[in-house]
Formats: sequence, C-alpha cells, structure tokens
Amino acid sequence: KVLAILSCMRLHGMNLPIFLDALSWGDPGCHSDRTIQYARTSLMVSEELPGILNRWYKPPRALKERKGRRPQGAQSQLRAFATTCIIDCIDREMKTSASLFLSPPENLSEEHLTNIDFKKLKSEVKIAMPILWQVLYRASYSPEQEQRNQNKNPDMGILCRISQCQYTRSHRRGRIQKLWAIYFKACGLSARAFDAIHALGLTMSHKWTSNAIGILSERAMEQAKQAIQVSPWHISHDNVNVPLRVFSQRINNQNHFVSGTAATVWILPQRAALPPDANPMLQKFRAMHSNEVFDYHEVLYGTPEADHRLEAQYIHRILRVLLDSPDFKDYKDLTHSAFDTPPPVCELECGPDNVTQQYILGTCTIEEASYDGTLKVMDEWFKQLGLDSKEEERKTAHERIIAWLGDQLTVERLRGLWKYRHADHNSFDRMDYMIPVFGWFHLVMAFANSLHKQYLGTPSGAGGLRQAFDLLKRKGLVSQSTKGPFWHHLDEAIKHISDAHFRTCWLTACGIKSLAELKTKSPEDLKRLAADIYRQYASRDGMAEMENKPTDERDEVLQQWTMWNCDVLPYLELRDAIKIGDVGRMEDLLPTLLFRFAGGGNSKYAIEILELLQGLYREWPDLVKDYVRKWCWLINRTGKRDG
Repeated sequence: KVLAILSCMRLHGMNLPIFLDALSWGDPGCHSDRTIQYARTSLMVSEELPGILNRWYKPPRALKERKGRRPQGAQSQLRAFATTCIIDCIDREMKTSASLFLSPPENLSEEHLTNIDFKKLKSEVKIAMPILWQVLYRASYSPEQEQRNQNKNPDMGILCRISQCQYTRSHRRGRIQKLWAIYFKACGLSARAFDAIHALGLTMSHKWTSNAIGILSERAMEQAKQAIQVSPWHISHDNVNVPLRVFSQRINNQNHFVSGTAATVWILPQRAALPPDANPMLQKFRAMHSNEVFDYHEVLYGTPEADHRLEAQYIHRILRVLLDSPDFKDYKDLTHSAFDTPPPVCELECGPDNVTQQYILGTCTIEEASYDGTLKVMDEWFKQLGLDSKEEERKTAHERIIAWLGDQLTVERLRGLWKYRHADHNSFDRMDYMIPVFGWFHLVMAFANSLHKQYLGTPSGAGGLRQAFDLLKRKGLVSQSTKGPFWHHLDEAIKHISDAHFRTCWLTACGIKSLAELKTKSPEDLKRLAADIYRQYASRDGMAEMENKPTDERDEVLQQWTMWNCDVLPYLELRDAIKIGDVGRMEDLLPTLLFRFAGGGNSKYAIEILELLQGLYREWPDLVKDYVRKWCWLINRTGKRDG
C-alpha cells in the first residue's frame, strides 16, 4: 500500500516532503478544504504521531541488523526544532511567572522581606514553569541519582537558578535576592565577596544592601521609640569587637580593630507593665531595707520544700536516662503516670501573647569596660531611644523602672556606677530607676566552666573529663575558651558523659549487664530503683557514706564518679528549667549555685548570686520581685514552651 501511494504521488508530480508540507498548512489551498482538514486533524490527534516523531528522531535498525550504525533520520532537524520550541516555551513561562519573583527594589518593609514561604514558592513555580523546571531537574539530577539518593533534593537549587534568571531579566524580580542579601550582610560578608555573588545574580548589590540595612534600621529605631512609650521594656548590652579590613592601604586607611558596645531593647507583653507608683515604691522600699542583710542561714540550710522539689527532679532525670535509652524504646508502660514529670514550681506562660519583641540598637564605638565607658554607653542608648530630653529624664527618674541586663562584667560596672553616684543631686543621676540583672546564659556558661575546671583531670586518670573527651574524640575541649563553639561542645559533652554515668549506675545498682533486663520491672519498681540510685550514687548522703568508710575500703574512682553525679545534676536541672521556663526551679537552685561559685573560686558570680538574693529577700517589694523573676530572667522569642 505504501508503495502504491508513493507511485501515485509520483504520477501527480509530488514527493513525500512536498505532500507533507502542503498537508501541514504549507499550501493556501489546503487550509480550508474539508477533506484535507479531516485528514490533517486525524494525524495531529492520532496515537501514532508521537511514535512517528520518535522514529524520525531515532530510526530503528533493519530487522536483520543488530549492530552497526542506525539510519540518520531527522535528528539534527528535530533537535534544532525542539530547541526552538523549548526556547519559546521557556520565554513564555518566564513572562507568566515573573509576578512570583516581583519585588521592586524600593519595597523594604519587614513583612515583605520575611513572608517568603520557600515550600509554597516552589510549588507555585513548578506549576507556572513546568517545562523549565523539568529541564533543570534533569540537568541537576540523573535518573540513577533519583533512584539512589534518599536525602538529596535539588528543588532549592532549581528554584535558586530560576530566580537568578528572573533577576537577570529585570532587577525588579529580586524577591529571593533581597533575602539573601540581607542574610549575607548580617553574616558579615565582605564587599568584595558581595560583588562576586551579585555578579552571579544571587544577591542584590552591596550598595543596595547597605542602603537597605540603613533604611530598615531607621524604621526599626522609630518603632522601638514608639514601643517603649506604650509597653514595658528592658535593655541589655555587651561589648563587641569588629575587625575592619581595607583592600587598598594608605596612611589614613589601615586595617584596625574596633571595640564597641551593642545593645538590644526587649519589648514585653502589656500585662508585664508595673503600676504607675512602682518607681517611688521601689525607692522607698530600698531606703527602708537596703541596710538589712538577708538571713544567711536560710540560704545555707535551704527549705525542706525546695529540697524535696529538687530531689524529685533529680530522681526523675535519672529515671529518664533509663527510659530514653535505646533498650527501652519498646517498653510497654512508657506513658505510665509513675513516669510523669514532677509538677512545675513557677512556670512562665507561653503562647503568642507572651512573645517578647526584640529591637537591636545601633552599635556604638564606646568600650564599656570602664565606669566612664559604661556611663557614656548608657547616655548613648538613651539618646538613640529618644529618652535624653529633660522631660524624658524626669519620667525615667520618677515613673520608670528599667531592668538592665548583661553579663557579669556589665552588671558589675552598672552596679558600681550606681553605688558611686548614690549621693548625686537627683534621682536620674543616682540611677534610682535601674535594676541590674545578670544574664542566666552567662551564668550557665560559668557553671559549665566550673565543672570543667574541677573534673578535667588527665588523659590517664580514671573518671576525669579529659579521659572521656579522648574516648569520645571530642577535640578542642581541654583548654577553656570564650570564643567559638567551645561552650556548645562542652555542654553537649557534659550531657553525654552524665548519661553514660547514670546508665552505668543503673547497671551497677541492679547487678545486670544490659539495661534491657529491666524491662520486666514495673513502673513503680523502676521509680523506686531511681530513688535508690540517687541516694547511693548521686547525693551528698551517698558521698558522706563513702567518706566515712575506712581508708583501705574506699573506692576512689567510685567516689569521684559520685561527686560528679552530685555536681552535674544541678547543671542539667538548670538547663532544663531555663529551656521550659520554670523560674521557680531556677530560684530553688540559687543556694546550690552560690556554693558552686564560692567553692569553685568564681567569686564574681558568687557576688552576683548574693546580690540577687539580697534583692529577693530584702531590697525589692513583692511586685518588683515578681517582675524580675517572670520578665527579666528569661525571654521567650517564639512563644513555645521550650522557647
């Protein structure tokens, strides 16, 4: 049949290319003829057309040939045609999807910069640009990778490449570029590096970013000024060191190191506001009780209620070490009431209504290390917040109470300046409005350093941290450091080492070789065993019992481990209390922290604990005590329970 049709076409002076060209709208006379239209439509919608095109692109070999070259077919023509089609489709997709990336350079609102949902944006781009997405996906991800990889996903890379193309077409399509520009600027990326990645289309220019940061900063400062007039707030500051580098050195243009101070204003929920007469009430209360000393015996011996609460938390922690172990993941009674967490003491409220807002003030090139520097820094913050006028100074002196937060050195300088100016003529100069409060994060770091100093030991000494660091291959933990991730690594190591100690206590106390053997025990039995482990291997009573044994019967390694257990439990308890926001548990630990710092040679933090106890027990009225506990010790930026 095919031969007959070809022969017929020759009789009419036609060949296959001329016939297909005329049939496919190549001849004006074939456009509207009904018969030709029907034949053409049947070809266009037929199931055979994809197969025809595929065989034109890659013709099969003859039936008897299994090797050798295939017929050339129309590969070069179809590739050129497909390229033209793809370019046309991509061009249309780039135009129709432009609105997804549209972000005029002058649009710098905080809401606009932070409302990008990358997951949603990826879905929208996939729908709006299916062809380009498929092309980039196949270019980024081979079929073998698609079957082999389980974690790697090229979607973000594809989205980034598409955004680069959109930004190259128009600088008004820099929605993602703006976000990366602000992020890299906050990370301290140099101007040269900025120019390089801007040339790649990844970010906005360095000049635009610097101007944008300035505009955002001015807007945020105006918002902060308005917020402190209507909402309760407090402030924190700390020293900052900034290296400034130059690429073309001159006599007046050299690399140098700037020592300055950075501050943050924390805007609290409205319900944290103190009554209008809180300031005069605090001053009057201080005048009456500042010369009274709190009862040291109450701190020394504690209270039975606080002791019972701490003991319950310690026993629960030892129990959780067992329940969280891999051997107990299939224990049938994990949700039993015997395993419930002890009730909170004074747990802060959480939720969206309890989120604390943050405003970062402009960094100033003033060192806070000296009293004069601290005074200049305070003046600078008041100036930036618009509180430097005489009327605002009067309001601050008589109507405001400002909790001033910082590390130990910052609070020590504030308190020293406060005492130095106690005889000045007016309340503002005397700083009667100020309550210095140390930051608990720095206290936790000091606690961890104290444990490190006491228990470091040597590589060959049994029971020391040095030996554990070597076994766990933890590097950089031998020498204490305030820079880099030292505290983070030390905190993790303390947690892991304490877990190992308490798992060993379970094995030793129960006379077993595997924790899995305890799965036959009831929840009540496990809780009772945890209490026995605490009293024998993690309490002062257990330590005293070991010390009272004759010298030749003492196990020094076990005694060292028991002392570690006694000292690490308050650290873990403090970390957990801070994480979930239980300020009552934090207050219960104050006597323990006092003894830790006094006995560990950290007199400065011992003084800070004493100053806090003096305020809680003598110098602050009840409403100020509650304000400091609930709003100055911890800050929740997310509203979550573990925030």
